[in-house]
Amino acid sequence: MQIKSYWKSFVSILFPPLCVSCENVLLYQEEFICTACRYHFPLNDHYRFLQNELTQRLVGKASVYTGAAYLSFSKSSSVQTIVHKLKYRDDYHIGRYLGKCFGRQLLVSPFYADIDVVVPLPLHQQKKRSRGYNQSEYIAEGIAEGMSLPVNQVDFIRTINTETQTKKSRMERYDNVENAFSCVTPSAFENKHVLLVDDVFTTGATIASAAQTLIEQCNCKVSIAVLAIA
Repeated sequence: MQIKSYWKSFVSILFPPLCVSCENVLLYQEEFICTACRYHFPLNDHYRFLQNELTQRLVGKASVYTGAAYLSFSKSSSVQTIVHKLKYRDDYHIGRYLGKCFGRQLLVSPFYADIDVVVPLPLHQQKKRSRGYNQSEYIAEGIAEGMSLPVNQVDFIRTINTETQTKKSRMERYDNVENAFSCVTPSAFENKHVLLVDDVFTTGATIASAAQTLIEQCNCKVSIAVLAIA
């Protein structure tokens, strides 16, 4: 055990861990994000309110109970850097870490006290094979760990391999994800409070479609947790 500790210290000297935001060397006991970047993190207080910015943007699109975003996302920001690394550069461990921080935040809110299960927004299998992983699964695992809840990654799937939403208009985004999801085993979520998890909320088209599918097919209550809101 002592040899393993020495080896770990030696490796950290040669290849010191870097902050995923500013890429400065992390100090002792700093994890993934340095203290300076954490201090300037654009944290949201959505978890304190049943209705908030996120839920207002879903009115008329999905009948969710409540929702929260952990961070605010803007272009050329530290949050954009982190999300890009999480989504495209295999730095998925940061997703689990921030998810755990988010889960602990949600744990103090009365609106999430009766959550039964955490469900990541699914990727189509073809896209998941291409990318190698689904970043929302790691965020969901972190949230579930922070809240001591189970994760279900198998009973809610994406049935249509939709085109990327990036360059589509608001209405095109909603059309693109219509009927894109399905519950494999509706009884897995029936009469439960499901926390649906994704990485970034922009127009909300994708997560609204997924949430409404869960509600209609499984007769369940759905709340939403996203890592960041644009």
